[in-house]
Amino acid sequence: MRILLVDEHFDSSTIIADWVSEFFAAVSVQWAPSCDEALKAIRKSCPELVLATHRLPALDGIELAGVIKAQPNPPVVVVICTGSDGALETQCAAAAGADFQVEKRHLQARLLAFLQQRFPQAWARGVLARRMSVNSLVYVRQHAV
Repeated sequence: MRILLVDEHFDSSTIIADWVSEFFAAVSVQWAPSCDEALKAIRKSCPELVLATHRLPALDGIELAGVIKAQPNPPVVVVICTGSDGALETQCAAAAGADFQVEKRHLQARLLAFLQQRFPQAWARGVLARRMSVNSLVYVRQHAV
């Protein structure tokens, strides 16, 4: 699963990348600090998911969603992370074509549920990979001398 995180703060992006990697197998995460960089990355690497913060320099995340979704046959799922769960932000994100909008303080729980539904094969591979690593660990512990 290829993910593009669009956030001007690299530290936030690495936390999200680590968290998503725990639940999905074979995750490739790329970071872009601005919408201009995000658009270049989308053309180059064709991510399956763009996770963008609402507040960005120049274009914001909602405007980025509009640009992405205006492309012919946009294969990208766009999620906007906002600072509040306001109705206006939700309406603007939906009008721009964003597939999902989530408030940052609810990011883990709500984003995980959305991704699980939207990318069921990647989720299943992640579950299988976690089971295999746990089973391997149990086997090693049971057979340790």
